[in-house]
Amino acid sequence: MSFLSPFFLVALAGAAAPILIHLLTRDRIRKVAFSTLRFFVRTSGRVLRRKRIQEMILMAMRALACALLAVAFARPLLGRPEEKDKGLGLMQARTARVIVADLSASMRRNGAPDALREAAQEALNSLDEGTDAAGVVTFSTGAELVAPLGKTFAQARDAVKTLAPGRGGTNLVEALRLADSEVQKADAVSREIVLVSDLQEAGWKDRDGEFHLSPGVKLLVKPVVPAGAQSAVAIVAGNAPVTSVIDREPQAVRVQVANYSTEPREDVEVTFRAGQKTETRKLTLRPASVGSVTFRHVFDTPGDVWGAVQLGGGAAAGDGAFHFNTRVIPRIKVVLIDGVRTGERLSDAAFYLQTAMTPGDDVASPFECRVIGATQASPGDLSDARVVMLCNVSELPPPVVRALGDLLARGGGVWFLPGGRVDAQAFNRAFAELAPCKLRRVLAGRAMATGGVGAVLARIDFQHPIFEVFSHPRHGDLSLAKFARYWEVTDSQLSQVLVKFDDNRPAVLSRQVGQGVSMLLAACPDKSWSDFPLQTTFLPYVWQTLEFLAARTEQRTSFTVGDVLPAGTDERIVDPQGKDVPRDQPALLPGFYVVRDADGKDVRRYAVNCDGRESDPTTVAPDEIVAALEQPADKDADQAARVADAKAAPREDQGLWWYVLATCLALLVGELLLGNKTTRH
Repeated sequence: MSFLSPFFLVALAGAAAPILIHLLTRDRIRKVAFSTLRFFVRTSGRVLRRKRIQEMILMAMRALACALLAVAFARPLLGRPEEKDKGLGLMQARTARVIVADLSASMRRNGAPDALREAAQEALNSLDEGTDAAGVVTFSTGAELVAPLGKTFAQARDAVKTLAPGRGGTNLVEALRLADSEVQKADAVSREIVLVSDLQEAGWKDRDGEFHLSPGVKLLVKPVVPAGAQSAVAIVAGNAPVTSVIDREPQAVRVQVANYSTEPREDVEVTFRAGQKTETRKLTLRPASVGSVTFRHVFDTPGDVWGAVQLGGGAAAGDGAFHFNTRVIPRIKVVLIDGVRTGERLSDAAFYLQTAMTPGDDVASPFECRVIGATQASPGDLSDARVVMLCNVSELPPPVVRALGDLLARGGGVWFLPGGRVDAQAFNRAFAELAPCKLRRVLAGRAMATGGVGAVLARIDFQHPIFEVFSHPRHGDLSLAKFARYWEVTDSQLSQVLVKFDDNRPAVLSRQVGQGVSMLLAACPDKSWSDFPLQTTFLPYVWQTLEFLAARTEQRTSFTVGDVLPAGTDERIVDPQGKDVPRDQPALLPGFYVVRDADGKDVRRYAVNCDGRESDPTTVAPDEIVAALEQPADKDADQAARVADAKAAPREDQGLWWYVLATCLALLVGELLLGNKTTRH
């Protein structure tokens, strides 16, 4: 506890006044023997003892009241005096400085680590320990306060000595935001943030334009210029399939290679390695340009298939490799629920769908299809399915509907294909929580300007994985299919419309439910509804849709340095060097990480890459950063006025003296009542 006016505590000596008055004015008792009062001796003794106790209580109450009165005038405060003294409870210092050190991958170039530590040490040595305050913030993909602001520099010195760049990206703004928050903890004449970085432009482009440093905070930028030159070429991006289904079709693995030099680079070797396969190609790059190389690989081994694309000479460590891991699915288990099936005979729509999934013995199908009738469906039929197709199904028993919800929750897919046997009300009631929309009515396709009757697929999202293949020349034209009838849908606000008919009504809708995806084609693949099943695009459309829905069941396999890799509570993660990594610690190295179960068995594998932007040597001018983040000078006066007002405003804990004064008054009232009941003689 501290006091705003401690000199009033001198009045505590007044607590002795009631004691002195009592001693000076106490009764002088003289014993006189009366024969007639000898029978009241014991009674007189009890009265005297009670009187003495009452007088002692009165004396204590009066002394305590005097002491509390002095304490109330001294204005007591809760907390340490140095915290309450001035500056809104802030640390008092002449200069408060937070050093922000860049530990991103771009700072690993020759000479940069030493220059980083020297600049940070110089910023620390220019302060006076005990008078000034210092703190240290480091950043790469994220920002971390490694030395809190303090007037003793031991922790800051240790942090500066151990500065070592890693493999992460550059999050400059987040680091400055953290430093700005830390420097506000000091009431200093000068508040400063010293940024020590190579000022890579890639980490500056993503900044939030709304962020500015607090008024009065000065930003000092110390650029680090590495002694070694940047790598001439680097892999800046890569793309590989996250999941694949075993088939004979090769999948593309593509990388982008940048030439940062001012000279052309010829015969740049780019090597692909996966399993037993090794393939090398050569690339020619113009000055300050980016080229791409595409390799094609058949993923025919179930499980995780990992590999890398690497550059030859001229690339620094971390710049010359792209790691990938593709999870290969053996066969996609599909359950086709036919709402019109009678006995062993399938409906026409179910027949076309089944034929598309298994076109013949000469085509290796990635699908394992099972067809059941809607009346025979049970939850057990869906337990191991990746995708469930509902062809012309109005409703299902509640346990089966719940099984569909469980499938979506674990990342599976449900594909609705309503036809003429579907009752809209029953469908909407049964699948309200699962379907991407509700059904309203069946419409007839209008006459087309090109002749014939039927609606066509006119507006297609070719950026979506399902339809991306159709955007290439000679890969089929979805607009050739004509629809004589189709469903008008409603309540699709939560869904993504991937395809529309030519009358602008939705044709294909998608909605994420849980971890999975629910899709709907607003027309049954039946000859009475459309000629779509007879088009050459029908088979690839079915395959693309089923593979997209099945892929949702697989976990992510590719990450960037700085990401936290997912693992179960009974699993452990091993980094590329064979060391265990805590589950909540970000990945610090590029390469392959293995997840193992409690028995030490490999469960899955993750590919981790450096942020490709770290290879870009383009920098931003220090003046540009300062001008964008520092507050205008005219705002300093407003801030000073706010601080002055806050200092002048009564603190909440100054109200403590009211409670002390109230206690004093209560004691005086109690003293008055007790004094009136006490016998004076």
